Amino acid sequence: MNLPNYFLADLPPDATLSSSLITEACHTLKRNREKYLANRTTQSMVTLLSRVAREWLEPEHHFRKLALEQGPALTGFSRQTLARGLDEFFTELTPGNFTALLDQDFGDTARLDEFTPTNSSRAALANAPELLVHVVAGNLPNPTLLSIVFGILLRSAQFVKCASGSSFLPRLFAHSVYEADGKVGACLELAEWSSSEPRRNSGAPMRADSLDPIAKRNAQLMKALFEQTGCVTATGR
Repeated sequence: MNLPNYFLADLPPDATLSSSLITEACHTLKRNREKYLANRTTQSMVTLLSRVAREWLEPEHHFRKLALEQGPALTGFSRQTLARGLDEFFTELTPGNFTALLDQDFGDTARLDEFTPTNSSRAALANAPELLVHVVAGNLPNPTLLSIVFGILLRSAQFVKCASGSSFLPRLFAHSVYEADGKVGACLELAEWSSSEPRRNSGAPMRADSLDPIAKRNAQLMKALFEQTGCVTATGR
């Protein structure tokens, strides 16, 4: 799969991640959000996401073709299952559905942009997190894609931490966003490493010096990531 190296997940499999690299990536995301994303309107994000979704529904869309050609070997899902899943997911990303979602969650589609009236004769403004971190499961891609969609709607920078070997479809989606709007794409980061907890002896506390080198490195990566955000979403175990 030949994709530009926009994200950490695009690095070669033998590339080594470090805590300092994760920290710097988060700093870059925050700077990019301030420059390119924070002042965008909710409607512009709805327009962007709806356009990306329409492109994914086109049979000849190059990212869709990559997903169907290489996805079975990389995800374990058949081509037919992937095609059906992509159709069902992206069919739902429409301006009407986004408007209904924003109305349901915020009471007003403009509440992320400006103070709007409430039922109590007051005005309210919703503020999104500066940086969202998503720790995502590796079995089903749709929750990960939906988390990214929600983060873009909120105009938050996002770091998506994928399980080892599970970043294929999230990467394709992130690249499609980057292709549609490079400034929004620059506010996304994806990486993958294992976050499985090491086995503990029954009743014994886990000591940092008892971790094997890989588990210790992975724990350090997670610590560096969590230190940079005030909001984490997690799916899976």
